Amino acid sequence: MIDALEAALAQRDDLNQYGSAKRMLFALQLTLDLEDIHSVAATALTDGPDDKSCDMVYIDRDSRSMILAQGYEAGNASQTQAPLGKATSLHQAVNWLFGSHFENDVPLRLRSAWRELHEALAEDAIDTIDVWFVHNLPENQQIAEELNAIAKATYGLISSRYNVEDVSVTATEVGRETLVDRYEGSRTPILVGSDFSIPVSGAFTETGENWSALCASIPASWLRAQFSVHRERLFSANIRGYLGSTRSQSNINNGIQATAREKPGRFWAYNNGITALVHSFDYSGGDSVKITGIAIVNGAQTTGALGSTDSESTDDIKLLARFIKCDDAGTVQDIIRYNNRQNPTQASDFRSNDRVQSRLVREFESLGVVGYNGGRRGGAEDVIRRPGENQLAATVAAQALASFHGRPDVAYHEKGQIWEQDAIYSSVFPDRISARHILFVYSLLRALEQSKTSLSSRGGTPQTQRDQDLAKWFGMRGSTFLAVAAIGTSIESVLNIPTPDRHNLEFSKNLTIPKAIEAWIPVTTALLALAPNQLSAPLSSTGGLRNRTAVESAVNTFRAVVSATSQVNEPIYSAFAKLVKV
Repeated sequence: MIDALEAALAQRDDLNQYGSAKRMLFALQLTLDLEDIHSVAATALTDGPDDKSCDMVYIDRDSRSMILAQGYEAGNASQTQAPLGKATSLHQAVNWLFGSHFENDVPLRLRSAWRELHEALAEDAIDTIDVWFVHNLPENQQIAEELNAIAKATYGLISSRYNVEDVSVTATEVGRETLVDRYEGSRTPILVGSDFSIPVSGAFTETGENWSALCASIPASWLRAQFSVHRERLFSANIRGYLGSTRSQSNINNGIQATAREKPGRFWAYNNGITALVHSFDYSGGDSVKITGIAIVNGAQTTGALGSTDSESTDDIKLLARFIKCDDAGTVQDIIRYNNRQNPTQASDFRSNDRVQSRLVREFESLGVVGYNGGRRGGAEDVIRRPGENQLAATVAAQALASFHGRPDVAYHEKGQIWEQDAIYSSVFPDRISARHILFVYSLLRALEQSKTSLSSRGGTPQTQRDQDLAKWFGMRGSTFLAVAAIGTSIESVLNIPTPDRHNLEFSKNLTIPKAIEAWIPVTTALLALAPNQLSAPLSSTGGLRNRTAVESAVNTFRAVVSATSQVNEPIYSAFAKLVKV
């Protein structure tokens, strides 16, 4: 499987632009089933001079999670372990990011991430914090112990400043074995393929379209025993289980364990039990059921909590188990998806069948654009493959639309609300919205992200003062979404045409996404010269893009400057206007 993983990673040449961060981004996309890793990379990567061992800081309020990562790529993959010093350096990352009390004490490269993190912690918007050490070598117990100490140090730092009773802190060595498991889990949902005989007092079966299931009360001691042997591999069908299975500080787990110890007779009634995918099951009456293979899709916290409880506490406990057999890949993904949809704010799936999204899917198909799925996420298998050049992700398109039409705060801080809240959804996807307009706006965001990546990839090449200022501005969280909003507001000055309804804007010809990005580049290059002076204030203010007063003031000033300087850039704007239909 190592060879298969490395082959899959090698094929992702779209990630080559991120240099040494390639494996880290692949691991993030694979673990979290992210539809579009490039938009995440544009914000999350902090790798560079004076990054204090913080190569990546990923914060997602929708999933209430945060990942801090340090990467290492050994030139000689035959080494037996990664350098312990690289893992130890994460202490430095944790101390700077979590321990610093004032923004100005933090290196410039980390200030925006520091501000966003501490605002999220202060607002109780984070439940899960994971520290990763990502590398291409075998994993090692010594490093695991060091990472465990780092997790405890992280929890200590935040607990001294915030109410973190419900915050889980873990540290994970994402080396060769873990990444292989996550890769294999994305291709084959069931990693544990053994045969099991489980004591029961009775069972019943149910069947439905493409699936069948067996339901029974099983001994908690059996589940505890399986966790002690198979650990995180039990959760291969739910990749997020890798984050949650070892939550040492979670009140949820503490509560499960307390019930097991103090009220074992009520455990079955208090707990929802587990749901698991299996290759097969058999029950012919009697006192046992037989299953082949198991992957728990719901109940990771129950399993982990029971697995961390002393054996005596589980002797007399039973819990409900549903064992589901399904050979249809699409149905399997739906079973995984819906069994884990506990937070309704991540609800793009539930918009995928409405009439606007259904129409947009057909329109994109007619344009030859692939990947637009109306908000319904694909399976984890999709993230392994290199995305096509003419591919567009619905979730990122929604963020681009929200920004272009005046809500960069929603696009960056609350992207899940686009799909969940009817008022926001209808403003981002009004009935008159077209696929061609979405492509127009999406390619603008991509052009800005491309400019940021190009600037970052110059490495040690001497930069002009303009580039230094722009790189500093791009380093602020949410900068690309603010730029989309500012350019959207200024589009009349660019096109020199009245635009009473910006939803009508589209390219006059059927451009591929790469060609559409190429059309935007001269315009964005000219307009980005204004960004450091005109669009910095909201990004450095308390609340960031959620400070709508600061955002509106900056965007209005930007629009006025664009209008005042339009004659200077008239050749660029005029050439672009010829490509646009209002």
